[in-house]
Amino acid sequence: MSYGQTQHVVRGAAYGAGASRRVEAQLSVAAEWAELRDMSGAILARAPRRLLQFDAPLGTAPRKVSFPDGALFETNDHAGFVAMTGQTTGAALHEYEAFGPRLIGVVLACVAAAWAIWRYGLDILAALAIAATPPAVIAQMDRGSLQVVDTTMAEQSTLSAAERAQVEDVFNRLTAALPEDIRADHSFTLLFRNMPGLGPNAFALPGGTMVMTDDFVKEFPDPDIIAGVLGHEMGHVVDQHGLYRLYRSVGSAVLIAFLAGDVGPILDDIVLEGNVLLSLSHSRAQEREADTFGLQLAAAAGYDPAGLAVFFQRIAEDYGGQEGMEWLFTHPLSQDRLQDIQTFIDSLPQNP
Repeated sequence: MSYGQTQHVVRGAAYGAGASRRVEAQLSVAAEWAELRDMSGAILARAPRRLLQFDAPLGTAPRKVSFPDGALFETNDHAGFVAMTGQTTGAALHEYEAFGPRLIGVVLACVAAAWAIWRYGLDILAALAIAATPPAVIAQMDRGSLQVVDTTMAEQSTLSAAERAQVEDVFNRLTAALPEDIRADHSFTLLFRNMPGLGPNAFALPGGTMVMTDDFVKEFPDPDIIAGVLGHEMGHVVDQHGLYRLYRSVGSAVLIAFLAGDVGPILDDIVLEGNVLLSLSHSRAQEREADTFGLQLAAAAGYDPAGLAVFFQRIAEDYGGQEGMEWLFTHPLSQDRLQDIQTFIDSLPQNP
């Protein structure tokens, strides 16, 4: 090729237009024209440079050039290819991908960004997701989660009508004592289940469905204790702790998928199958918020708020060292919480 222009020549291999045989070849590229020849000098392809397609660099894979007629040239001479074509699309990214101090810096920057998103961004995203979630979706979460519970670990309650009525009376008094705005925004439902593997337990789903086990009613029949625990669980619903934990879990899974690739059916299990029980493990801050709400509600309904402290102490003493007692795992106990309860009780006006 002679067009009075400076030429760059790179050796490699080529496939002629419509040919399947690979031959050694060299590519000559000038400012406006490009020419592909085999090693005998026969022309395989020729075209204006502007019509060529230069593939973006990808690791150590051969660089490729496609001609308009279908001829293909590829070479492992990366330095020669860059000298011939200049920086093509993706070249800057390819440089960052090359192993070295720059790549280490990029990796560290990505790790730092992922940590910042996990530490701060997920909270913001969870709050936005909660605000955008319609009540019908939350209700469906409750139905799906309850179905999972009934299928995997729960049996029909064996409580007597009198035992149920005692707990329901406490529940009704608590809901009646709720502030009017909370009653307008939340609908609470109390259910009973026999769950031998879970022990004396109570939990609330994000939509206000509350479940109390038979063992709880039998072992803690004191209305003050029942009021404190039910009020505590209502606090989780009102402050939307379950939804927050759920959306944060989903956000974490998305972040992991972004960094490590497809996570398979994890998101389906969490969202589509209603496995909201994964969100029931609350932080200590959320637990203390729920404590405060439950204490205030129990007192407003006419119950002794000390019942919640009694329950915590009994659980720690009777079940703290036994396997299968999940309440202490989803509701971590601390002396600070007991002190908070006592401080609240001391702040109440004393009866004459």
